[in-house]
Amino acid sequence: MKNEKGVILSYIAVCILWGSTYLAMRIAVNSFPPMLFAGMRFLLAGTIVLAYALATRKPFPKGVLEVSKSAVPGIIMLMGSNGLVMWAEQWVDSGITSLLLSATPLFVALIEVVIFKDNQLGWSGWMCLIIGFVGTAMLIANGSGLGSIDIRGGAIVLSASLLWSIGSIYSSRVKLSGSIASNIGIQMFCAGFGMTIIGLLIGETPKVKFDSSVVLSLIYLVVFGSIVGYSCNMYVLSKWPASKAITSAYVNPVVAVILGVVLLNEKINIMMVVFMMITLGAVVLLHLIKYKIINVDKVNGKLKKFRRLYD
Repeated sequence: MKNEKGVILSYIAVCILWGSTYLAMRIAVNSFPPMLFAGMRFLLAGTIVLAYALATRKPFPKGVLEVSKSAVPGIIMLMGSNGLVMWAEQWVDSGITSLLLSATPLFVALIEVVIFKDNQLGWSGWMCLIIGFVGTAMLIANGSGLGSIDIRGGAIVLSASLLWSIGSIYSSRVKLSGSIASNIGIQMFCAGFGMTIIGLLIGETPKVKFDSSVVLSLIYLVVFGSIVGYSCNMYVLSKWPASKAITSAYVNPVVAVILGVVLLNEKINIMMVVFMMITLGAVVLLHLIKYKIINVDKVNGKLKKFRRLYD
C-alpha cells in the first residue's frame, strides 16, 4: 500500500511538472540553440543524479551490456524524443506541442497490438485509435492556419511522440540492473552527451547567448523537468505497465495550454479546442476499453435494446 501511494504521487508529479516544461523549453529556444540547450540540460541533470547515486552508494549496472541496456531509454526518450520536441518548439507553441504529444498513448496501444500482440482492441479500440489520430491531424491543420504550428513542426512532434512510446514500452519490459538513480543518471548523461555532439556538429555554437530567461529555464528544466519529473516517470514505469503510466499525457496538455495562453499569449481558437477534446477523449476512451473499465459488450447490448424500442 505504501509503495502504491508513492507511485500515485510520482504519477501526479509527472502530470503537473511535465505540463509546465513545454513553457520553459519554448522560452529557452527563443534565444538559445535547441540541441546545445538540451544537451546542457541533461548533462547537468545526469551529473547531479550520478553524483547522488555514487555518494549514497547506490548499485550501478555492471558490465558494458548492462550499462548499454540502461542507456537505451535515455537515447530513445531523451536524446531522440525530447531532442525532437526541443527542436520543434522553434515553430510550435508550447501548448500545441503538449497536445500533439497526447497521441503517445495511441502509439503505445498500436505498437502493443501490432508488434507484441498483447492487447486485442476490438472494433471499438480501433475506432478510438482512428478518431484520435484524425483529431491530431485536424489539430495540426487548424493550428497551422492560426500560426501556432506548421506542418514541419507537427511532423517532428509526432515523431517525438512515437519515439517516446517505443522508449516507454522498452522501459516497462526490460529489467535493468542497478538502482533507479544510477540508471536515470546514465540515461540523462548519455542523452546530454549525444545532443551536445549533435549541436556542435550542426554549427549551433556561434548562436550561444546566455540571458536571464535561458538561465532560469535551464534551472527549472534541470531540477523539475529532468531530475524530479523524469525520475518520477521512470519510477512509475517500473511499477505500472506502459499503457497505464503513459496516461499522464492526458493532463500535460491542459497544464501546458493554460500556461502558454496566460504567460506567452499563445493563440488557440474554438476549433482547436474541439479537436483537442476529440483527441484526448479518444485517448481516454481507449484506456478505459483496454483496462476493461468499460465493458464494451454490455454497452453494445444496451444500445441494441435501446434501438429495438424505437423500431
